[in-house]
Amino acid sequence: MRPKSTSFPTIVVTNNDPDPAGPSGRPEKYRIRYTVTKTGERIPLLVDAVGAPVLAATVYVFSELRARGRAVNTIDATLRSILLFSLFLDIYEIDLQERLRAGQLLRLREIDALVQICRLPVDQVRAFIKPIASSNVRLLRRASSQRSSPTSVKSAFCATRLRSIRDYVEWLAVSGFATGSRYSGSMAVTLQAFTKALNSRMPVSHSRLRSEREGLDRNEVDELLRIVDPTAPDNPWTDKHTRVRNQLIVWWLVYLGVRRGELLGVRVSDLNFRNETATIHRRADDKDDPRLYQPNAKTQARELPMSSALAQRTREYVISFRNCVEGARKQDFLFVATDTGRPLSINGFAKIFYALQEHPLLPQKLFAHLLRHTWNDRLSEQMDENATPEEAERKLRSYLMGWSETSGTASTYTRRHVRRKAAEASVAMQNSLFKGRAQ
Repeated sequence: MRPKSTSFPTIVVTNNDPDPAGPSGRPEKYRIRYTVTKTGERIPLLVDAVGAPVLAATVYVFSELRARGRAVNTIDATLRSILLFSLFLDIYEIDLQERLRAGQLLRLREIDALVQICRLPVDQVRAFIKPIASSNVRLLRRASSQRSSPTSVKSAFCATRLRSIRDYVEWLAVSGFATGSRYSGSMAVTLQAFTKALNSRMPVSHSRLRSEREGLDRNEVDELLRIVDPTAPDNPWTDKHTRVRNQLIVWWLVYLGVRRGELLGVRVSDLNFRNETATIHRRADDKDDPRLYQPNAKTQARELPMSSALAQRTREYVISFRNCVEGARKQDFLFVATDTGRPLSINGFAKIFYALQEHPLLPQKLFAHLLRHTWNDRLSEQMDENATPEEAERKLRSYLMGWSETSGTASTYTRRHVRRKAAEASVAMQNSLFKGRAQ
């Protein structure tokens, strides 16, 4: 991927987070603000309470992350880790710039506190920022020490935060940006000790097998499809367009296994109803996309076949429902907001699954990506029925999911299916061995 320029682009649109104010009604001290350049590139920035970019973090974004071609979601996640680090420095009253000038970084007890803070949700950490008091620090230490607390984040997420903070501190020390001084031998020793101490405290996740999510079973899929039917009495939505649109969204997720970003990026012009196909495109930094938080396709472009039923339902939605929404014809995106006709936003999409999660007959942990896992489970079953060779199955899955043929992601689903079949075979064998032996 060709690195992007390190120069600062001309920003033509700026916008804050939807709700920059905290629980007290005052602006949060740190938050993420998105900007859009003339070319359509979305760039997240870390800003302070008055909306001014935090200088060091901003230079880091442009000189390191953006220059290396990092995806916008990667930059966003990195900045949220730096945001947490900034809160940590404020809570413990650490002047990092002064430390760097003196050739120092964090002490061991401070590194331990940082690791504990990275185990907590940001909102929980923010609660201790005003006012800063020793009693608050003690409470924070007590809260963060509860590693098994239901409010703590996963070990893998905590480790990702710490790696981002480590890389940021290394850049500050090596570049000399915060101090204006050259990288010295003494600072090299200090930085090495800091990195070693932080790496040794990095949480390690041992739940690899449990992390391979299982999709919905057939009964759960049937119940989901029944509930999203526009005529269902317990359908959670009221107006006709929303019901029809949301049913079609669920159909696309169940029958095509597409990602959220791919689905929200589909345009009417990407559909070929004669051939019954839909083309998934990668359109990062699309200047014609009016959404500030642009949904992106992470996988490769590809043409997906649609069943006649799915193609017909999609065509009916476009002609009879989408095009009747005021403002929808001003742009080409397939799924639109009911009230404005603008492309459906990420937040608008999330609300669909919030409503489904509250339905008493559906799993509470139902989310869009789970349907992608469900699709892969069904493909494994179909490949078994067709006696498809494993290598051919891997290539088919990789194409339909948008992965490269050299990607190992397809093997994850193959291994999971093999493990499930092995478990079923083992139980069947045990049952046959013990048959007739019960006392």
